[in-house]
Formats: sequence, structure tokens, C-alpha cells
Amino acid sequence: MQTYHSTIRHDIVALVPQVDRLLDVGGGTGATARHLREIGRAKAVGVMDAVVASHAKGLDCWSDADLNDPAAVDAFLASQPPFDAILLLDVLEHLVDPWAMVDVFARHVRPGGVVIASIPNVRYYSVVIDLLLRNRWTYEDAGILDRTHLRFFVRDTAVALMDRPGMTITKVQPQAVLGPKKQLLNTLTFGLLRSFLTLQYLVIARRD
Repeated sequence: MQTYHSTIRHDIVALVPQVDRLLDVGGGTGATARHLREIGRAKAVGVMDAVVASHAKGLDCWSDADLNDPAAVDAFLASQPPFDAILLLDVLEHLVDPWAMVDVFARHVRPGGVVIASIPNVRYYSVVIDLLLRNRWTYEDAGILDRTHLRFFVRDTAVALMDRPGMTITKVQPQAVLGPKKQLLNTLTFGLLRSFLTLQYLVIARRD
């Protein structure tokens, strides 16, 4: 059975430019990185994740360095040529100091390269309704209130997280699963409730 750590993030494929070297941080067993190489989006791929050690076959580089240890992460990145693209997919919210870690990763992207992050939106309607109407903030095994999340973001703070010195934000894309009722609600409110219907934001920053 496919698990979270071996899932291919098909939703970000269109956002990844064709590159020589790509690193997927928090990429589990490397499924997304390998897929991007198979379809020609990257020539060489690497993964940074605590679970990757037993699944490293077929990767060009890998590390199980603690993502909450900037020195360990920086040491691994310094041992590698600069990357053209670094993926931070649903990983930053798990870190003690994601701002410092984004700075570390940004230093190891070549000029013109990109950092692509997916960041959950804590303003999502189900979280807001539970908090305002039911006085509930209940941690779960997965999702926006995953019990391993240490940081929470809305659109502006997600963008601020990625807007680091030497980086320029080039795209902010809301990700939502809109059924007919949600689509109608979004249309009738002229998009004013869009942020409440957004599960996460995909943010792309380019190295200057």
C-alpha cells in the first residue's frame, strides 16, 4: 500500500522547470524526485529525509541529516554542487525554525534556480469553523492540524517565509479541492472566500 512517504506529488510537476540537479527535502523514499527524473524534468536527483536511507538506490545523492540542525543540513549541501531546484513540500511546518532553514537552502541554489514550497493554510474553513463555532483545535494524524506540525501559516506568512534575502517570489498558487458546492460558493462571493477554501499554497522563489 502506498504511504505518505512514497507518494508522488503530481500536483507540483507542472511547476518544476527542466533542470540538471534537483533536491527534494522531506521527500520520503524519493518517489517524487525519481518521477521527475523519469519524465525528463531533472537529470540528477537527491533527497533529504530521515526515511530515505533504506530507499537510496537510484538516487544521485541523499542525506538523512536532521532538518532541524542547520549545521548538518548546510554541511551536506556544501558537499554537493549547487542545485537548480529544491523542493520543500509539506516540510517547513514541521521545523522549529523554518525561516533559518529556508535561508540555508537558498544559499545552495544556483543563481536563477528555484525553491518550490507547499505550505498548509491554517485558515482553511474546517479549521476555522471548529475553532470559532465549536471551540476546538484538535490535532490529527495528518492534514493541516497534523500533530507533528510546529508552525502554522496563512497566505501572507507563507509568502514571507519564502521571501528571503537574495530570493524573489515568482508565483503563489492556491491549492484547493473544490466540489460543486464550494465552486458555487466561491463564484457567488466573487472569490472573497477563496482563502477559506484553500488547503495549501504553492510558493516559488527564484535565486537572484
